[in-house]
Amino acid sequence: MGMSPEQAQVWAMWRGGSGHLTPSEIALETGKSLSAIKSLIDRGRRWADASEGEVAALEATGLTPGTARHGWRIVQHEDGSRDSVFWKASEEEQQDFLERVKDAFEGMAPAVPVLAPDQVESDLCNVFPLFDVHWGMHAWGKETRNQDYDLKEAAGDMKNSFEAVLTLAPNAQEAVLIIGGDFFHADDNSAETPKSRHKLDVDGRFYKVVEEAIEVLSYVVERILATHMHLTVTVIRGNHDEHSHLLLSVGLGQRYREDPRVTVQKSRDGLFMKQWGRAAIFAHHGDRAPPERQALYLSDVCPFWSESRHRHLYTGHIHKDQARDIGPLRWESLRAFCPPDAYAAGMGYASRRALRADTYHKISGRVLTAMDPIERHQ
Repeated sequence: MGMSPEQAQVWAMWRGGSGHLTPSEIALETGKSLSAIKSLIDRGRRWADASEGEVAALEATGLTPGTARHGWRIVQHEDGSRDSVFWKASEEEQQDFLERVKDAFEGMAPAVPVLAPDQVESDLCNVFPLFDVHWGMHAWGKETRNQDYDLKEAAGDMKNSFEAVLTLAPNAQEAVLIIGGDFFHADDNSAETPKSRHKLDVDGRFYKVVEEAIEVLSYVVERILATHMHLTVTVIRGNHDEHSHLLLSVGLGQRYREDPRVTVQKSRDGLFMKQWGRAAIFAHHGDRAPPERQALYLSDVCPFWSESRHRHLYTGHIHKDQARDIGPLRWESLRAFCPPDAYAAGMGYASRRALRADTYHKISGRVLTAMDPIERHQ
């Protein structure tokens, strides 16, 4: 068992001494796609990093490092005896994820800077809260009685919706793109939720999903830059993309590393905070604490709480519109970008979709909201 011949060949080319090849060079030499090469390297790494004892246990159980997360399995020995083996993913494997993320974007060329707009409103900041995209999800309209959804449909929806709200929003000094969790439907190739291991309907291999995500978000970033002087992108974890959300912050950070008009933030605690004059803008995925607790927490930890008057907290997760005042803070749970999948439709959840842009003034707070309901017009 162990590495397949294909994995071993690619792994040797990638790790074959000081003159090893990059994934792009291997793809060119073997005729395989770049996403296929990256996937083979990823799987090869797991075998290469396993200890002799781990390899023996994996071969005895018939598992691979990619599937050996945790659990019990009965092992049948040659002498007819049987026993059970327990396995659990090591802390080292989990910590190694960031290194694999870095490798995935090796050699990415920086983006060509976008021409800045001639004129903007210096007191305005446009916020684009993008929640629950579930990129890579597959939904069949005849089953869900709603819209079809796959990588192609999602990319078209993303481009069309941002064009719609950008047409309505004023040219502003500042823009904030909040990628508010659950951007990815699945966290990896297992097509399961990270904690509950709930099976998911996905469209395509994970590397393909990631590559197309970076491509469509780059389109969004560059369209926003055309009407704003500066853009801050923040990427927040969700319960579906506990680890994979890091791919977006690393990938976009690499792509726009030489553009001074783009700042890509890495959210280490899943919480975003920004001050714009007397406005305080917050975001969290919304899966770990009720809004009342979040409001109390923010009042304690936000360094500019007392300097602000207009305080707004965006969350997602529940895929529906809810809003209320919690003391001096306005909380809003936003509609999802994606339509319902088969599981949600089967449970009777018929949530509506939307993308919005909120305009904040330094003195007056939020003064304008532009909304696109993501309706497809044939």
